[in-house]
Amino acid sequence: MKTLEVEFEEEKLNKMIAIYLKVGKLSNIEPRLLHNAFTAKHYCGTKFHHVKLHIESTEIKIQCESCNHITQIENYKFTCENCHKPSKNLIQGEEMLIHKIEFND
Repeated sequence: MKTLEVEFEEEKLNKMIAIYLKVGKLSNIEPRLLHNAFTAKHYCGTKFHHVKLHIESTEIKIQCESCNHITQIENYKFTCENCHKPSKNLIQGEEMLIHKIEFND
């Protein structure tokens, strides 16, 4: 919420109706717990009690250093599906991003 308060004016924040987050599977963030914490913090009577939180989990992806192929990781096996070489070049899966904000204009 602090990020949004920095980015948007008070008038715009008062029109906010939904926040969409992308949370990577390696981010150490449990979407259900984040949603529960948001709900508890912004329960009735607070400024953002009407705002809905939507959380999308993003898969783990690597880009192979050898062949440049992008692989979606299954079962935490960090191996390129194209050339079968191990890779630690993580390109998705650790993020927590504000993907979209919805306003009632």
